[in-house]
This record gives sequence, C-alpha cells and structure tokens, in this order.
Amino acid sequence: MVGSNPHIIARDAMYKVHRLTQARVDRTVKEVNRAREAGQVAKSKLVADGNGLYLQIPELSFISRLRFAGRRIEPGHGSARSVSLKDARAANEAARRKVVEGTNPVIARVLARARASTSLTFLEAAQAFLPVIEAKLKNAKSRYQWHTTLTGLTGMIDADGKPVKAKHNYCATLHPIPVADITTDLVLAVLNPIWSRKYETASRLRGRIERVLSWAVRQGKAGNIDPDRYLNPARWDGHLEHALSAKAKVHEVAHHAALHYSQMPAFYAALAKQAGLAARAFQLAILTATRTGDLRGVDREERPPMMWDHLDLTAPTWTVPKTKTSVRHRIPLSDAAVALLKQLQQDHPVDKSGIVFVGDKPGQPMSNGAMLAVRDRMVEAGLIAKGSATPHGMARAGFKSWASEETTFEKDVIEACLGHAISDEVEAAYRRTDFYRKRAKLMQAWADFVTGRDRSKVVPLPLPAKTKF
Repeated sequence: MVGSNPHIIARDAMYKVHRLTQARVDRTVKEVNRAREAGQVAKSKLVADGNGLYLQIPELSFISRLRFAGRRIEPGHGSARSVSLKDARAANEAARRKVVEGTNPVIARVLARARASTSLTFLEAAQAFLPVIEAKLKNAKSRYQWHTTLTGLTGMIDADGKPVKAKHNYCATLHPIPVADITTDLVLAVLNPIWSRKYETASRLRGRIERVLSWAVRQGKAGNIDPDRYLNPARWDGHLEHALSAKAKVHEVAHHAALHYSQMPAFYAALAKQAGLAARAFQLAILTATRTGDLRGVDREERPPMMWDHLDLTAPTWTVPKTKTSVRHRIPLSDAAVALLKQLQQDHPVDKSGIVFVGDKPGQPMSNGAMLAVRDRMVEAGLIAKGSATPHGMARAGFKSWASEETTFEKDVIEACLGHAISDEVEAAYRRTDFYRKRAKLMQAWADFVTGRDRSKVVPLPLPAKTKF
C-alpha cells in the first residue's frame, strides 16, 4: 500500500487522478482486520486517493485534508467498513465545494447534526400540524385529503390493526428528512412528477407542504432556524412560480359546453319536467347565472353550500358568503327564481342543516355530479345531444352570450352579474358599486327570456339535428 506522512498536508491540485479502487479499499480492510485478530497493531498511515481524500489506517476511515481560513481541517466521511469509496469521494467533493463557498465543512456538519437533533422530520411535523388544521376544516373529506396527501395514510385501521395506506404517498421522500434540511430541490422532486398530470392535486399539495414547514419553523421545531429569516422552500410567489408552469400553461382552457342561447327556453322547459332536487338546482343555476359551486359549496375552498338563511325572498336577494373569487356576492332574485324557491319549500322538507340542496345524506349538500346526472338523463332521453351542454355552460355562458347580444346593458353590469373579479387594480380600487339595481333588471329580463315570458328580442335559430325538445 502506498502511504504518506500523516503530518504532511497534500497539495490537492496535484492529485486530479483517483489512485484508490474499491477493490484496494476492501483488501486493506481485510488486512487490518486480520492484523487485529492476530494481536498486531497496523502501522499508522494515510493512503491518498487524490483531491484531498485519504483512507486513514489503522482507523479505516475516510477523511479530507483541506485548508480553511489558513488552517488545516480534516472532515471525516465515515468508516471504510460501511462507506463505499464512491460515497466518500462524493462527500469529499461536497466538503471542497463548501470551502470554496466560504463555509467550514466541519462546523457545518456540527450545526446540521444539532439541527437534526432538535428538528422534527417532515412526517413528524405533518402529524403534529394536522390536528391544528383539522380544527379549521369543516368536513371529513377535507380532513381525509390533508391526511392522505401529507402522510400517505388514510387515518383508518385494517382488521389486523395496521394503518391503511392511501393510494398515493406523494411526500414519501420528504418524510424522513428534518424540516431544517428540506430544500427547494426536495420539494420540486415531490411536485414535478404530478404537476402537469394532476395540477389541482399538486397545487394544493404545494400549499400544504408550505404550511407544514412554516408551522414547524414558527413553533421552534426546526432546529436553530430563525423564523424571521426563514425562506420557505415551498413558497409560490417569487420562488416556485419560476420553477413550475402556471395553470394556464399546464392545462389548455376547456370551455364548458352550452347550447346556443336561443335554445335556452326550450331546454329550460324540458329541464323543468325532470324530477328531483338536482333538476331544481340546475334550474336555479340558470335563473341566477351562478356557478354550480355556489349552490353546492366547495370544500377545498371553504365555500359553504347555499343555505336558507342566505336567502331573503322578500328583498328578494341571495347573498353568497364566499364565491370562487373569495368575495361576498349579492344576487338579485327574479320572480321565477323566487317562485322556484318557494315551491322547493313546499315540495321538499327543509333539512335541519339549513342546506337548500341536500344530497343523499342528511346534513350534506348534493354532490358535484348530481346536476350532471340530470343532464345525462336528458341525453339518454334524446332531448339533447351528448356533449352539447353542462350545468356551468348553460347557466353562465348562455347568460353572457344572451346579455351581450340581445340587451343594451353595459359590460360591467353583465360581468357583475357573473360575479367576476375586476382584473384592473386601479379600476377595482375606484369601483364603489356592485350595480345591484341594474343587475336586478337584467336578471329579471333573463328569467323572462328563459321561462318563455319574453321572446320579443330574440330571433330563434334552428335547433341542431340531434337536439330534440
């Protein structure tokens, strides 16, 4: 074996070619072990590999010999009995990079170990944070989604008393890593594989990871990280927004199918003949030109379903506490909408929860697919062609097209009826009205058109061959 004086610091730049092999390291380990078994003491020496990496004998450990701030430092990289030469070389290069960057690798390792000893792993932090967020979640579905995406477990126990695993364990690679050591690259390794395929899931997962990390740091469970200087590796603004595609680039815009507005009266009349509460919800969505999510609620956005106490049938107004744009929205109710709601009170017993459109389970709103199921029944009955209409498209696209083509109402009034946010920040800052009175007139005109009370301004177009009413 080629040795060197342990008191001489090698000049790294002279050793660019590796001089050790894994076979030679293994042979050295066997020789030292045999010497120990025979009661002999192996001669102390350093075997150079190059670039400042040495195999230390008889300790059989890998070390680097480097200079930092004019002094010699010797960061260790583990025992040759358990650490491969390849891994030792990688650790040596990492130590050399730290020196170039102005960091003492020995001190950095001590601090990292200190952080790890006082920092929760990501899985531990997630499990500790979940009870905190659960207090703010309003339903079991949201709690289930938080649990499964962060921990990979469903929160249920099987017959053998073992935790039931979720279908996907998105954060598996983060679970064993201390919060203090989680980097942007590690977060991206979780998000990149699903960002383009499951954008909504990936986007919500990013937000959940960000909240877990922020909570752990603020609670002092992330080692010696200063909360006021912490830059969350999962943050979006000014950070991951530059590494991940925006939603518009991930998904092509998918327009919700809708019949031409001239066919709306015939469609609405056919819809009125459909049985069930979901059909009535579909009707009200059209009469109010509202998002279906405002009727049934959206758990992940903490938007409540339509409640009877949101309605004032004497005003008459429906107040949506929180829309998709996170604002409160007043919707003027037409005569037809009021009549429909009053008929609901007579035909369907009011649920104790106060929800207007209750689903199959008491106290729970109707599902996302309930109105789609009504549409599908109309397709099966040959009333409309497959793929020609959706609840969202019929309620909102139909209204906007009709209002733009057949009325003289200003664009701002039409957009206000749809509850659209004002994109211009300056205009939004100076807007002091929601055009309620004008909207009430427009919504009444729309309801009159939809229900067939007023067709004077519409020139009917021939129906598609596949559409029957």
